[in-house]
Amino acid sequence: MRVMNRNLYLCLACLTVAGCATLEEYTGLSAGGSGLVTNLNLVSTEKEVQLGQQFSTEVEKEEPLLNNPAIQHYVEEVGGRLARLAPRQEVSYSFKVIDAPDTVNAFALPGGYMYIYTGLMKLCDNEAELAAVMAHEIAHVSGKHHGEMMTRQTGMEVISSIALGENPGAAATLASQLFTSGVAARFSRAQEREADSTGMDILYRAGYPPEAMVSFMNKLLALDRESGGGRSLPIFATHPSPEERVALLQDLMRQYPEENHSYGEDRYFEEVRSHF
Repeated sequence: MRVMNRNLYLCLACLTVAGCATLEEYTGLSAGGSGLVTNLNLVSTEKEVQLGQQFSTEVEKEEPLLNNPAIQHYVEEVGGRLARLAPRQEVSYSFKVIDAPDTVNAFALPGGYMYIYTGLMKLCDNEAELAAVMAHEIAHVSGKHHGEMMTRQTGMEVISSIALGENPGAAATLASQLFTSGVAARFSRAQEREADSTGMDILYRAGYPPEAMVSFMNKLLALDRESGGGRSLPIFATHPSPEERVALLQDLMRQYPEENHSYGEDRYFEEVRSHF
């Protein structure tokens, strides 16, 4: 993604500080009185969709979309099947594939704009594993985690200026820092757990085996270790640790009856992997 110039960096830093000061006016003690509320969200659905539209424009300026209508349609079909079961239905989910065979990543933008890299699709052995990743990202959107994260990290001045189209440079920078690179995507531990739990529920109700979340997370762990460890993959730039997430997913999986869910297992190689 484009690199932010020095003046924009200073401007963004100042606005972020100002935004944090403003947030203090809205932040109170948690229900237990033990600390500050961490899930404050000052981003309305309308503003979230506006931000997502602008971020998606910036993403598609820098990231090459896959020129394969059949695979794009396939991913849209899988995403639509999952999105119809999402708890949040006041946003329109969209799904696009980025042609980057060496990048194992996927992310959702505010407002339901999702991107999946071909490098991640190559790692999936079946449709259920791809659906597991997509269900997790849909769950972040359903939980309004993007608004909470941007409120916490960025501040309302920056958010408002981007939503109003007043700071396109900041839109490009935040699209990279908060989403595509994964470096600054600081979803909280509670948000990641919620996304895993909600995502697995969506996955199961869509007809996929919930264990696909566990099997794919184990693949990511193995790939990370092969690359030297240290959570080197962009998709791992979150809390909690991958090992902790595997344990959580295994616990969640026990809540579901053992059924022979295999929706789409046979067609993944024909529809997707055969093209790579």
